[in-house]
Amino acid sequence: MAETMYALPENIEAFRGEIMDTDAHEQIPINRWEQYFGPVVKDIADAIGRSTLRGATPYEKDDTPITPESVWTIKKGDAPGCFDFKRRLEVMDYIGVRRQLMFPGSYGLLAVAFYYRADDPTLFKSITGDRRGYARKTLDAYNNWCVDALIGEDRLRPAIITLQDTVEDLIADTARLLKKGIRAFWIPCAKPLAGLSPAHPDLDPFWAMIAEANAAVVSHVGADEGFLATMKWRDAPAFDGWKGGEEFALDPWTLSSVHRPIENFLSVMIMGGVFDRHPTLRFGACESTGHWIGPLGQNLDIWHEHSRMFQQNANSTYTLPMKPSDYIKRNVRISVFPVEPVDAYIDQFGMTDVYCFGTDFPHPEGGRDPMGDLSKKLERHGPEVLRKFFVENAKWIMPD
Repeated sequence: MAETMYALPENIEAFRGEIMDTDAHEQIPINRWEQYFGPVVKDIADAIGRSTLRGATPYEKDDTPITPESVWTIKKGDAPGCFDFKRRLEVMDYIGVRRQLMFPGSYGLLAVAFYYRADDPTLFKSITGDRRGYARKTLDAYNNWCVDALIGEDRLRPAIITLQDTVEDLIADTARLLKKGIRAFWIPCAKPLAGLSPAHPDLDPFWAMIAEANAAVVSHVGADEGFLATMKWRDAPAFDGWKGGEEFALDPWTLSSVHRPIENFLSVMIMGGVFDRHPTLRFGACESTGHWIGPLGQNLDIWHEHSRMFQQNANSTYTLPMKPSDYIKRNVRISVFPVEPVDAYIDQFGMTDVYCFGTDFPHPEGGRDPMGDLSKKLERHGPEVLRKFFVENAKWIMPD
């Protein structure tokens, strides 16, 4: 147990106990996987143990003292509270965090990678037979652990891995998890959702279910296999009836496609009308940097404003009633890295309701002084913006 409280920067001390952390991870070591996730994970643990992957490092105890140095400078399996979640709550108390959105760490991320590459025989060669079926079981094992171990302790909010091959399975599994108390659903964004464009009407029951439950859809780096290996993203009624250019199609998705999976996934949702049809749907983009969200709104607004010049006729295509950037401001929240000039983003694009604090605990990308680095940059924007960034904005994706 920490003896004293962590010394927060003076300009955010008033937020102690209210700070919302939109990006953290479990970091259960490989030698504990069977204990936490069950015997089904033995084959993948053995395969990873034979590899050179960093997820193969074993740790015996989670007993690093909670000190000002250890909470930020000691990372991964040596960090305090990395896999003993009672200690994680102590760490949160120590640094003044009320609630933490917790993504997969070692096992969960590797299970997602294996699911995407189950047909690649060069990955984890020792796993044979129905590799994709086994990959599905490994994902289910992670999700079931989240339900069994973390539901009831709402300060630690697990982001469930949301991957299914069919819409029917997606809806059924989501309904099951919502009933068990899950409030955050991580959708890896590199491939279409259940084989469909996120804007396809067949997915509307899924989006409606999330919105009505006051839950959130979240994205995160670490599951980018296969991005742009398909053009299914464009297969939605909102993108029908547009002209074809000399070099590429002129539908809203193609014109507004960006360089990374999360940007692309969110562009599809916005331009395809998902947030228009589901105005209370909550979306969080976590650990994907924040530099792109302002330019994305600007980019989408351009194509929205001039969309009619690309239409074949006035009645053939869907037009959003609001500017795309307004859907971002209303429905989307995004965490930033400590190294980013978030103050400059606000200077250029505003969007003070969109940017959020995240520690990436206990991963190294979170830096050695995230609270100090980010509060110093935002100080010139005043206490209202500081409070939005560290407390209020993240409540959209982690509501009570």
